[in-house]
Amino acid sequence: MALYQGRALQTEQVRARTARPLPGRVLRVFAAVAVLATLTQLPWRGLRASWAVVTRIDVHGLHYLDAERVLRIAGLKVGQDLFRVDFTRVRQALLLEPRIAAVRLGRAFPRGLRIDIDERTPVMLVQHGVPWELDSAGVLLPPLAAGVEADVPLLVGLSFDRWPAGSRVRTADVDRALRWVRALSDRDLQLGGQLSEVDVSDARRTDLTLLSGTRVLSSALPPNRRTLSALRVALADLRQRGIQAREVDIRFDDQVIVRLVASAPAGAGPGSS
Repeated sequence: MALYQGRALQTEQVRARTARPLPGRVLRVFAAVAVLATLTQLPWRGLRASWAVVTRIDVHGLHYLDAERVLRIAGLKVGQDLFRVDFTRVRQALLLEPRIAAVRLGRAFPRGLRIDIDERTPVMLVQHGVPWELDSAGVLLPPLAAGVEADVPLLVGLSFDRWPAGSRVRTADVDRALRWVRALSDRDLQLGGQLSEVDVSDARRTDLTLLSGTRVLSSALPPNRRTLSALRVALADLRQRGIQAREVDIRFDDQVIVRLVASAPAGAGPGSS
């Protein structure tokens, strides 16, 4: 007759193998209780106050703002409780600063914090009593400090006095000025660095003033790329030849009309009229 191979015998064999002496189990229980009792007597509050604190804060992505200002806005400092840092509150506080477009927060092992900032980049100065700045999205930026201005063109013909800091101003005239800045800043044209003023006073046309003093007359919106390329070539040729242009007119398709500065009559002195 075949031997029985069912689970009942297997279960008994497993129980026989896994059964442990009772004294050993009791000793382990007492050891666990002793460890727990010891842990409850440790000065956890003191240990947390001395160890679980922020030891460093790294701020990345700054160009106009400084790290000290960012930390002051965020309400963060070295030495504060590491586990009580409210990332949601910190992010909201930083995004209230008009010059900050985006924020990413994280922890830096073992007891540090990391802040990555995307700043708004000014592309134009605007009139707000004193010059303020405007970024490419039309967000109004107050000056970093009194008398400190970005090296960008001035928008002429509009006042921004009624707009508070951080407002996104997207009127038709502002959009027109921003389109001009984008068009002239194209890497192939490289005309943005020559621009001093963008005048949108007249809804029918846009007048540009270059750093050289030359005025560029155009239609309200930027012309096609071919006309702007012709403007670049004409300005480069005038500069190479040392000729000062009073106006450059690009209001007509495929034409660049240059009006030169009138030269003084030969032999005329500084006091001549």
